[in-house]
Amino acid sequence: MGSVSSTTRGIWYGGGIYGPDAPAYTFYNIIDYITVASTGNATDFGDLTTARYHTAGAGDGTYGLFGGGGDTHENTIDYLTVASTGNASDFGDLTVARYHIGTGGDATRGIFGGGNKSGGSGSGNTIDYVTYASPSNATDFGDLTAVRDRHSSVSSTTRGLFAGGRDGSGNVNTIEYITIASTGNGTDFGDLTAARQLVQAMGSS
Repeated sequence: MGSVSSTTRGIWYGGGIYGPDAPAYTFYNIIDYITVASTGNATDFGDLTTARYHTAGAGDGTYGLFGGGGDTHENTIDYLTVASTGNASDFGDLTVARYHIGTGGDATRGIFGGGNKSGGSGSGNTIDYVTYASPSNATDFGDLTAVRDRHSSVSSTTRGLFAGGRDGSGNVNTIEYITIASTGNGTDFGDLTAARQLVQAMGSS
């Protein structure tokens, strides 16, 4: 599943299963939420516009955005208002259809970096950005220093970092960063202590 949150709510969405109880991949469009300050079971929030897994979440506390996803390599970006409930709405499209994307953002922008591209073309290095308050198609931000998917990402109010993952030859240990308020290519930050992919993979790799 993917996730976004505010200071009040945590939201999970999408996902898939594969195993003895599901002889083929099964994908979900479900959105659940909890109130962080209390305990209890999750409550139904609504549905994504399409069922998918490995979709990437970014948010500013007011809006939650869900970009890309599998298994058909989506370019769709959905959004919702975190403080309400209801089905997600179409926000726009990523510049490249993909899943296993790294995300981040500040109070204004959401960032989507890298990911597994459609058509069996492997990992990509594209970085896109959107402005939360203005639904529209994503805009090209720049490129990662190298292609990668199944990587992890974090952000502050200033920088977004992308770490680990895999490229066309195997797992990588690189960390790179961008300055969220500007545009441009990623810059080398340093290395992880070991090369590894940091996102759970479905099926065999």
